Amino acid sequence: MSVLLLHGDAESRLLAQAGETLSAGLGGTDVRFTAAWTTRSDLLGSDAPSPPASLRARGLLPDGDVRELLEKPTDLVLLSVLPDAALPVLRTPDGGAFVVHRELAKGWSPEQRGAIETECVDGGLLDPADAAASLERVIEQLQGRGVVVALCNIFRHVREPREYRHGHAPLSLRERIRAVNLEAARLSHRTGCFVLDLDRALAHEGGAALNADCFGGSGRAEELALEELFALVLAAVPSAAEAGGAA
Repeated sequence: MSVLLLHGDAESRLLAQAGETLSAGLGGTDVRFTAAWTTRSDLLGSDAPSPPASLRARGLLPDGDVRELLEKPTDLVLLSVLPDAALPVLRTPDGGAFVVHRELAKGWSPEQRGAIETECVDGGLLDPADAAASLERVIEQLQGRGVVVALCNIFRHVREPREYRHGHAPLSLRERIRAVNLEAARLSHRTGCFVLDLDRALAHEGGAALNADCFGGSGRAEELALEELFALVLAAVPSAAEAGGAA
């Protein structure tokens, strides 16, 4: 079984052990698990700008384009919607576009961060309705090839960092999270895609108790997220359900 996770900051931490968890829980089934930093949904279309080659050549962004991963044969694709709520697009003079994940940017030196801020133009935040329209096209294309799709919704608890306070934005980060989660639920109804409901799983015990928020967590928060993922895989992928029953 092949699984592709296009993750944001939260999933990079909460689902870091997803491949091992699925392999162990599915009775030794060969699980080919691939994880990569995602981009915003409006950059997943074939006509959207590519990640800037200049920054990739300098080692500031991962190699490749996640759209190439989406073209490969896969049983299940998990898509993070956190960038649609939290991250503005940065555009470069060479026509590239990318989003900056917090965990990814930790590897940059102050000089590299300053160079990016000098070179790039902030393209602003994505409207939740526009995010849903972009995601719907991606979901339908994947489903047309027989791929099972699940959207990872966002744990609504947030300790909002200063860099995510956009004074010109009509909605706060908490409000954008709520709006994007609602759009994910509507997309599930319209397209039949699944939702990896991290918000429900984590909100049951609470952000303070878990020491977690929309950008991730560890310990008990990670356990809850992995349990939710395993349950979703059993429900969404028939071969996984058979293997899980056998185990």
